[in-house]
Amino acid sequence: MPSNRSPLSIQLIAGVVVIAALALGHEFFIPIALALCFHALLRPVVRFLEGLHVPTALGAALVSLTALGLIVVAGFGLSGPIGGFMERAPESIAKARVKIHEMGTPFRRVSEAAAGRDSTAQQPDSTHRKPAPAPASPPASPPSGGGGVVGGSFVATVLGQGTAFLAGLIEVLVLLYLMLAAGNTLFRKLIKVVPGPDEKRTASDVLHQTESIVARYLVVTALINFVQAIGVGLAMWWIGMPDPLMWGVLTFALEFIPYVGGAINVALLLVTGFTAFSGTGKILLGPALYLVITTLQNNVISPYAYGDRLKLNPLAVMICVMFFWFIWGIPGVFLSIPIAATLKVLGDQVPRFSALGELLGE
Repeated sequence: MPSNRSPLSIQLIAGVVVIAALALGHEFFIPIALALCFHALLRPVVRFLEGLHVPTALGAALVSLTALGLIVVAGFGLSGPIGGFMERAPESIAKARVKIHEMGTPFRRVSEAAAGRDSTAQQPDSTHRKPAPAPASPPASPPSGGGGVVGGSFVATVLGQGTAFLAGLIEVLVLLYLMLAAGNTLFRKLIKVVPGPDEKRTASDVLHQTESIVARYLVVTALINFVQAIGVGLAMWWIGMPDPLMWGVLTFALEFIPYVGGAINVALLLVTGFTAFSGTGKILLGPALYLVITTLQNNVISPYAYGDRLKLNPLAVMICVMFFWFIWGIPGVFLSIPIAATLKVLGDQVPRFSALGELLGE
């Protein structure tokens, strides 16, 4: 009996140590994981250039610089709409708070009536009193003061996040270039350290299948997001939402982040709707259309687009998303599905990890 419990306890301790290392070392592991993910996507392009007799290092530089150029062009193209949205954000948040407070008034009256308090009976007493002249000026000052505080903290937070994002982006691009420039050396070295010919073949199969599945997932997801972005942009233009192009681009980018990206988009649409529209129905129309388009995409397009190669258990995917959100934040949510797909391939190929393949598969 002790001999059976000892390996289990050691495995539990090892699991806790690995989770703690991933959480505490997130600044080290996240750039490497992102670079490996994009390496799987862009390595076929470098191989194509190698077929055209382009040196590997030069092909890696061309691919990395092209990726950087696309990011810069997209950033400059969106700087205007996003800059305007950022300037309006404090005002939008303040207006949203006021309208939410107004929308909640009927519910507060119902709750007060249920609690036995008569709000209408107190109203005449307050109206019979002669209002003091001093309260005339305060209504103008709280919005500006509150908006200034909210605006300052909001802009400071965004600037801080933007600086960290740029630093992380540069780190990922440098790692990506080095991995692409190494060619097949990285995979050869990984396979070389695996003992035994059968294990080497298994490791080679796992690496190639993982690269293929991750690349397919990113390409198919990009195509699906592009179609969804067009639909969302046209829907926002139809209802008169400001900056429909920006909403399309945000949809394309945020839909790479499972669950969380959609929630962020709905929240942003809701806040903007409070500023752009007055009626409750029009305010809720933007988020509602987004949810309808997303639901159709998830239930009609995605199952056929991904095919049989990425059959993952939805519950297991949700648990992976929550786990990597907990230890790595937004980058972890983006990486959760590629990591889950990698673990499933490992479970399908290696008998020791067969439980992973069973739990993650449909």
